[in-house]
Amino acid sequence: MALTERELEHLERLARLRLSGESREKLREQLARIIDFVRQLQEIDTTGLEPRAHVGAFESVPRPDEVQPCLPRDEVLAASPENRDGFFVVPAVIDAEGL
Repeated sequence: MALTERELEHLERLARLRLSGESREKLREQLARIIDFVRQLQEIDTTGLEPRAHVGAFESVPRPDEVQPCLPRDEVLAASPENRDGFFVVPAVIDAEGL
């Protein structure tokens, strides 16, 4: 399905693009192929098929939860750029005055 000039202009505005010449025609051809492919996909009968998030059969296999010793707090804090009272000091994410 070929895109009309009006449809292509509309897409340019939505994408905030300004295309010209060869790149404009190339995009028109590529979009037409994509639209044709999607139309082919829509013709596939999927009656009775459950929606899937993945094509393959994936199964989450959690690893066993094993208690292991953690790093000493003082050693970890010593490697940080800045810490105070046993905690990491990081830049503010939310300006408290703006609340």
